[in-house]
Amino acid sequence: MWRLVFFFAMTCAAHAEDLVGKRVPPFPDGLQQGGGSCISAGTQDPCRRGVGVLMNAAGKEVGVYASISDGHDEKGKPYGIVTDLVPYPKIRKGHHLDWGSCRYGDVEDEAVVAVVRDSKRRWLPAVEWAYRVDSASGKLVNLDPARVDCFNTALEAD
Repeated sequence: MWRLVFFFAMTCAAHAEDLVGKRVPPFPDGLQQGGGSCISAGTQDPCRRGVGVLMNAAGKEVGVYASISDGHDEKGKPYGIVTDLVPYPKIRKGHHLDWGSCRYGDVEDEAVVAVVRDSKRRWLPAVEWAYRVDSASGKLVNLDPARVDCFNTALEAD
């Protein structure tokens, strides 16, 4: 059984690596988008760049990818070209992946994605894993998590 699971994980990882430079959707067999966010960064195009979660057919997160917009289909759904991909971080209990409402060095930056520790605080500190989508290259650049925090949107829901 473990060999089958290992084979499946390796097959998904191989498909995921092949995504860089490809137009999505559609995603390769067994992979799908599991959420994401637009990164406008003050441009005229509100979704010029994006960051998304890549999931396998079993619903397990396998990667975080960056993309640049590449038009829309006949129904208005966007296409993107994948510009970079990193493995999905290990997320411990009491933590979650956050994007779109983060700061780097106390400056709001919607291109930041980070693992944050859950709490009742207004700003959640990043722990162990933080990246930023570089606006020029589209690459996911590793950040110092000690300089990253994300707005606690759960406080608004209470």
